[in-house]
Amino acid sequence: MIGAILGDMIGAPYEFDRGNKSKDFPLFGKDSVFTDDSVMTIAVAEALLDSMGKSDEEVRQALTVSMQKWGRRYPDAGYGGMFYHWLREKDPEPYGSFGNGSAMRVSSAGWLYESLEVTRKYARLTAEVTHNHPEGIKGAEAVASVIWMARNGSSKEEIRRFICREFNYDLSRTCDQIRPGYHHVETCQETVPEAITAFLEGESFEDVVRTAVSLGGDCDTLTCIAASMAEAFHGVPVTMTNEGLKRLPEDMKEVLDRFQGFLKTMAETYHNSALDGNEIIEEAIDRFEKDRNRDTLLEVLEAIRIRMREDGHFLFPVYTGGEDSFTLQAVRTDDGRQLQVAFTSKEEFRKGEESEMLSTYIDTMLQAALDTDSDGFVINPWGQSFILARGLIEMIFKAEDQEEEEWSAKIRTPEDLADGSLLKEALHAMNVKNTRRNFRQVLELLRDSVVWIPCNAVLSDEDYARVEEQIRQAQESGNPGFMIGKELETRDAVHMVPDILQNKGEDFFPVFVTIEDMGEYGEKFSKVQKHFLEVIVLAGNNKKNVSGIVVNAFSEPFVLRKEMFTLVKGMESRLKKL
Repeated sequence: MIGAILGDMIGAPYEFDRGNKSKDFPLFGKDSVFTDDSVMTIAVAEALLDSMGKSDEEVRQALTVSMQKWGRRYPDAGYGGMFYHWLREKDPEPYGSFGNGSAMRVSSAGWLYESLEVTRKYARLTAEVTHNHPEGIKGAEAVASVIWMARNGSSKEEIRRFICREFNYDLSRTCDQIRPGYHHVETCQETVPEAITAFLEGESFEDVVRTAVSLGGDCDTLTCIAASMAEAFHGVPVTMTNEGLKRLPEDMKEVLDRFQGFLKTMAETYHNSALDGNEIIEEAIDRFEKDRNRDTLLEVLEAIRIRMREDGHFLFPVYTGGEDSFTLQAVRTDDGRQLQVAFTSKEEFRKGEESEMLSTYIDTMLQAALDTDSDGFVINPWGQSFILARGLIEMIFKAEDQEEEEWSAKIRTPEDLADGSLLKEALHAMNVKNTRRNFRQVLELLRDSVVWIPCNAVLSDEDYARVEEQIRQAQESGNPGFMIGKELETRDAVHMVPDILQNKGEDFFPVFVTIEDMGEYGEKFSKVQKHFLEVIVLAGNNKKNVSGIVVNAFSEPFVLRKEMFTLVKGMESRLKKL
């Protein structure tokens, strides 16, 4: 969030096209002050923290209260006319704005939530209290999505593709192409794509900021948006953070401190859970130390592979180099090898000298070692240690590849998926442990599967009128029992309308792997079998604007949010022609 505030400050002197459209300018000067962008960024962050775990309506109320409080506290920060009026209303209502204010204040939503779907939901809420125009909501969602993806390791190219596909923004122009004709404009449509382009082209946090300022236009807001995304991808140099904090009042810094404290607690909670289960590695290493042979060595490697598949983490001590970079700590062995250091737990980590640490996926770091000239790792060097040399890492990934090939061999033709057993096996694994691997397997199987949809049979208006007429005639004849067992022929096609399930105020499109998985619920409906890619189209076009598809809702449910539809559609089929 400090990135957004820095972007606001640095861009402020050049608002209203007062810059020379160059990347060569002083980062901070006497006019580098916070504006309404920073005030509302703080207000939204405070509201989201205050309303954690509450209902959507309570979140909206918290946003309204916080934004009015901070806006009235800093009335001269440079608000737009409609928003300035909104700040002073007794019972403020959204006013259909598609201004870029929704996008400049949303950055905290990109950091506070564990999934992209939830992030997008709260980004929408932050916009809707004022900017309830579809473009205003889209701008906030897009910026929060970039931040979430950037902080979760997506590449800039992956981010570009996602934003183009999901939000239909045109990111084809370069900054050099945008710059000459770009002018001061305050809409999301003509600010968010330009800010994203500046982020994508920038090579560091500072370079993103300079690139954004060089475009001109509504410079404080454009740079605020671009820098909020750059922070998540590049980090923020310490010197720039310190300079920005000097220019903020104490009440804003208090919210920033609270926000950072929450993120730290959230990260520690996640990392602690990601280390749970590493005991199997420690126990395998202990057995290997007591009896060094091929079998006990393979047990260690298999234990590491199991934790990889469970999305397990290691702790890696790091040296911070410069302002926003780090290198892994390493030790040199007697035979000249340089081994990077890894720990299975905080207890093992604390046995050595205190240092900065990085907690991240085991498979990510092992793959990175293979992609470089690394000699490997030493695990728990201050305790019961184990040298995971490069050759052993290669053995782990070879075993993983072999298991992947065995899995792929099960899926060769549509007949292999016909009874749904493989999909149900994958759904069970996903419900037992929600890992990246299990999630991917469910998506891959869904992409190629045929599923059952519970439907209501609906007559055409003409056929329905004919049935009603026959019933009326039977009643008038005094013999309504005449209709019992009578067959009625329809002249028009019978329409099959899918049923919709509700959960916590959201609508979901239900499908089932087999008819039996519907249970008693299915007895009330007709059933239609469709390929899952067809189901995605049906759900996407449903009049109720469903939030997603739920598979096997009454046994081992799996929810595919609407935001993930394009991911499944873009996956390559696993089915192979014989």
